[in-house]
Amino acid sequence: EGDGNDDYQTGFRRSVVWVCPNGEEQQYLEDDAHFLATLQQAFGTRAGTFTAAGRRGAYPLTRVLAKSQVDGRCVIMGNAAHTLHPVAGQGFNLCMRDAHVLAQMMSAQVLKGDDLGDSQLLKRYEKARQTDQKRVIRFCDAVVHGFTHPNPVIKLARNVALVAFDKLPNIKPLVATYAMGLKS
Repeated sequence: EGDGNDDYQTGFRRSVVWVCPNGEEQQYLEDDAHFLATLQQAFGTRAGTFTAAGRRGAYPLTRVLAKSQVDGRCVIMGNAAHTLHPVAGQGFNLCMRDAHVLAQMMSAQVLKGDDLGDSQLLKRYEKARQTDQKRVIRFCDAVVHGFTHPNPVIKLARNVALVAFDKLPNIKPLVATYAMGLKS
């Protein structure tokens, strides 16, 4: 007996980032039935019944953190500066925080009447962003590791953590606050 989600979910479209080991991607790209069955097994009835799959693509996931994000009067941001696993949009969030910090620093520079492209200012920006960038990269790597590790004990711990995340009322705001970079 279903939990009523099929009726509620009818007509809804979903987007998913499905991570798999290198070499397995072709079966998910070419075989709709296999892809849908895999999704259904992973989600259960929580998102309703998956009935169709749209066009899919495969992209290798590679973590990148630029050795330098400032060169002269040039600053790189976003995926040019740090490419990470697409866990909950953290790359985008990180880039927004990078832009916010740089804008604040440049605003202060303008108010002082100083050069926006001052190399010392830009180096201070780069140094100021390192802790948050490394924290987010570690967080994303840990999440990916937890979802891809073959060890049954780690899988059990992950599943317990997911149930806790879903059922304990104060967990989601804590994780969201951490992911937004509001607390370290």
